[in-house]
Amino acid sequence: TYTLTHSDVTAKLTLAVSHTIHAAQLQGWYNRLQRDEVVAEWRKVRGNMSLHVHCHISGGHFLRDLIAPLRYYIFRKELPVVLKAFVHGDGSLFSSHPELEEATVWVYFHSNLPRFNRVECWGPLCDAAAPVEEEGQQNDDRLPAGEWPRRCPQQCECCFPPHSLIPWPNEHDMAPTDAPAAGQTQQ
Repeated sequence: TYTLTHSDVTAKLTLAVSHTIHAAQLQGWYNRLQRDEVVAEWRKVRGNMSLHVHCHISGGHFLRDLIAPLRYYIFRKELPVVLKAFVHGDGSLFSSHPELEEATVWVYFHSNLPRFNRVECWGPLCDAAAPVEEEGQQNDDRLPAGEWPRRCPQQCECCFPPHSLIPWPNEHDMAPTDAPAAGQTQQ
């Protein structure tokens, strides 16, 4: 798992790489107010590794609800930097398993506002971590057609971990039976 926090005061990023989410890094009044953290976990779904990245857009405080469009924009704009930090910070994993750079990245935006409460497929990690070339260009043109991550219906050996390690509501954790068509985002 990865826990990345950002300080507006020092402009420093702090990354924890562990087998669990680094809860201590998410506590304290400043972090609870800002909610600028990005948490992620590796999951194996039907035998394929994928990176599941979670961002808190709004909910929990009325000020975050007011600035939800700005928070959504900033998270989407800065996520390539975050993904590069994951690769750099977990260099030994990527040295041992270079195929993980081809793993699909799923980004979960958590919000109490329906238009920002969504899941997006950002394609292979190597592409998702690449910076957007033109100012104002959205990442949407980089989204590949892909299959929504669906766990096996019964207990199996090809999907793990059985439950998300992310300490946030996971209503979008895995695809429902009426999942969007390949390459589409869920809203």
